[in-house]
Amino acid sequence: MGGIGKTTLARKAFNDPYTVYHFYCRAWITVSQVYQARDLLLALWSSIAQSTDKMVEKSNAQLAEIVYRRLKGKRYVIVMDDMWSIDAWNDVKRCFPDDENGSRIVVTSRFKELATNVSPKKPPHCMNLLNIEQSWELLEKLIFGTASCPHELVGVGKQIAKRCRGLPLAIVVIAGVLSRDIGAYNCWNEIAEEVSSVVSTDPENCLDILALSYNCLPHHLKACFLYMGIFPEDCEIEVSKLINLWAAEGFLYLNSEKQLEQIGEDYLEDLIGRNLVLVEKKRFVGEVKTCRLHDFLRELCLKEAQKENFMHVIQRRSAKGVQAGTRNQRRLSFHLDPYSHATTAPAIPHVSSFVCFTLGTDIVPDILFFQLGFKLLRVLDVFFLHFDYFPVQILKLIHLRYLALYVTYELPASVSQLRNLQTLVIHGPWLCQESGGRPTLLLEYWSMPSLRHVHVTVACHLKNPFTVQDNLPRPFASEHLQTLYTIQFSSCTKEVFSVMPHLKKLGICETREDYSTDSFSQVLNNLVYLQELETLECSFHTQKREVRRILGLALLPVTLRHLSLSWSYLPWKYMTSIAMLPNLEVLQLKNYAFQGPKWGPTEEGFRSLKHLLIENMDLIHWEATIFRHFRCLQHLVLKSCKLLEKFPFGVENLQRLEVHYCSEPIENSAKEIQEEIEGIDVIIRSDRKLLIFIPLFVSVTRTPHKFMKFILTHHSCTCIS
Repeated sequence: MGGIGKTTLARKAFNDPYTVYHFYCRAWITVSQVYQARDLLLALWSSIAQSTDKMVEKSNAQLAEIVYRRLKGKRYVIVMDDMWSIDAWNDVKRCFPDDENGSRIVVTSRFKELATNVSPKKPPHCMNLLNIEQSWELLEKLIFGTASCPHELVGVGKQIAKRCRGLPLAIVVIAGVLSRDIGAYNCWNEIAEEVSSVVSTDPENCLDILALSYNCLPHHLKACFLYMGIFPEDCEIEVSKLINLWAAEGFLYLNSEKQLEQIGEDYLEDLIGRNLVLVEKKRFVGEVKTCRLHDFLRELCLKEAQKENFMHVIQRRSAKGVQAGTRNQRRLSFHLDPYSHATTAPAIPHVSSFVCFTLGTDIVPDILFFQLGFKLLRVLDVFFLHFDYFPVQILKLIHLRYLALYVTYELPASVSQLRNLQTLVIHGPWLCQESGGRPTLLLEYWSMPSLRHVHVTVACHLKNPFTVQDNLPRPFASEHLQTLYTIQFSSCTKEVFSVMPHLKKLGICETREDYSTDSFSQVLNNLVYLQELETLECSFHTQKREVRRILGLALLPVTLRHLSLSWSYLPWKYMTSIAMLPNLEVLQLKNYAFQGPKWGPTEEGFRSLKHLLIENMDLIHWEATIFRHFRCLQHLVLKSCKLLEKFPFGVENLQRLEVHYCSEPIENSAKEIQEEIEGIDVIIRSDRKLLIFIPLFVSVTRTPHKFMKFILTHHSCTCIS
C-alpha cells in the first residue's frame, strides 16, 4: 500500500552506520511509475562514481558495462525504490555482478507479483499496518519530538491515531495539521471527528500518493475499484457479493476459457496484489471470503468517483439532501441509520445501481424510499429496507441483473419476467410461515435464461417445473444456474434438478414438514442429475433422535469437492462412502453429523482431502494415522470436541492445526506441538476459566487496584463473590 512505509524502512537500513561501514559501494535510485532506462543507468553511475559529461554521451549498453565493471569484485548494496514494472528490473539487472561476496539489492514496490518475479527464491517482506500503540508512538514523536504529549491531549491524540487506521503516511499528514495548533484541545477534538476529510483536503495530500496506484490500473480494474466505494466505511465486503455486483454492472470481460465468477476472482486478486484491497477473512480452504478498503483508499475511491460522475454516496440525508449532486451520477448508494426519515430518491433515468445500507444492524422500517424511475437499473439492493408488500415497480426494470430484498411476504411468480436477472438474494421471514407452512419460491427459474445465483436465507420449497398441463411444452433448462441456497429436502426431486444441469453449489435443509426416515436417501438418489455439483451443504432437523439409517450414501456425486454435514447423527461406519469420493478436498462435520465414541477411517479413502473440520461431536477415540488415512491433509480444525482424548498420529506434520474449546488433553497436546515443532501454524482457543472465590467476609477494598490488575491480566477469568 502506498504510504505504508516501504521507502522509510529501506532508507533507514540504507543509512544505518553498520550498512555504511559494511558495504564498499552504495547506490539509491528511484524508479517511479514513468521511467527511462537511461536515467536509471545514469543514476546508478552517479551514486557509485564521479559523473562526467562524457558519461552522458555513452549508449545504454556502454553505461551498463561501465556500471558492471565498477561493481565487479566489490561488496555493494543497491536500493531500487518505488518499482512499478518488471521491465525496470530487466533493464538494469545485467549491471549487477554476483560475486557471492554478500552484495545486496533491495527493491521496494506496491506489487507482490513484481517482487516475486524479481526474487523468485526468496519471499518478499510484506509491510504491515501499525497497531494502535505504534500509531500513537509515531504521532507523538512527529509532533513533540523527544518531549511528551501534554496529559490533557493524550486521550484525544490516541483517538486520532486510532482513526488513522495504522497507515504511517496518514499519521504523517495528520501530524502536520496538529503541529500547527499544539495544545489546542478544540482543534484536536475536531480533527479526531473528521480525520479522513482532513487527510483528503490537506495541501500535502497523501491521497495524491495513494492515487498513483489507482492511476496505473487498467480501465476494467479502475471500474471495479471505484465500485467498492458503494460500501460503507469499515464495511467487511463479502467477496461473492462483490463479484456478483461487478458482473451485474458488466465490469467482467467474459472469455471462452473462464466463467464470470473466476474472472471476478482474478480481478480481485489483482487488486489485492496491488495493495489497493485488504484481505479481511479467508475461507476454510484459503480463498478470500471477505475484504475491505483502507479508510483512505476509500476516500480516494469516493474522490475519483465524484470526479468521473461514477457514483454518489448519500449519508443520512433528507429528501432535500438527496437531490443535490445526484443528477449526473450513474450509481447511488444510500447509507442510512435506523432512525432515518422517509425519503424519496429522485427519478434519474441513467442510474445503473441503487444500493442501500444501514449504519446499524436493524432494518429501516416503513420507508417508501424510491419511485424507481431508473429505467436502466441493473443493480437493486434494498435488503435493509422494509416493505409491507412487493414493490411492483421492480417488474418494469427490464435491465435488472442483481436484486436483493428483505421480504415479509410471498415473492410473486411475476419476478420471473426479469429475463436478465443474474443474482436473486432474499432475506427475512416470509408471511406464509405464520400460517404454519414453509415459504414457496414461486419463481419460474427454469425460464430465466440469465439466472446464475439464488440465495434464500430461509429454507424454501421450490416450484415444480413440470406441474403443468400435458399440452404445454417442456420447460427450458436453467443453463447458467450455478448456486442455489437454501431449499427443503422435499424440493430435491428429479424434476427440479433436471432443469439445472450445471449447478455447482447447493444448500439443502431438512424441515419438520419433509422429515421422514428415508428423506435424505431420496435426496441422494436425485443428486445423480447434478453431474457438475462441487459443493453440497446439508443440514438436518436439529431435534435429537436415534442414529439414522441412510441408504445410498455411495450415490453422492463423484464431482464433489466440498461437503458439509450438520445434525445428521450418522454412525461412523457411513463415513466409508464419503471417504471414497475421489475429488473431495474439504469436509466439514458439524453438530453431531456423525455420532459414536470411536472412528477408525479406512486406508483407501480420502485421497484428495486437504481440509477437515470436526465440530461439536461425541468422538472419544480417533484411531488414525495422518500419512496413512489422510495423505493429502493440510489443515485440521477441531471445535468443541470435549471428549476427544488424543490427536491422530502424525498430526504435527500438517501445515495448520486449529483447536477451539476442546478437551484438556487435546489442548495440552496442541501446546506441545506449538512449542516444539517448527513449520506448523497452531491456533488454540480455550474456554476454561480461572475461578476466583472471594468470601463475603473478606474485604478487598484496601488494595482494589492490585486485585483488579490481577483480574484484568487473566483474559478468561471469572470472578465470583
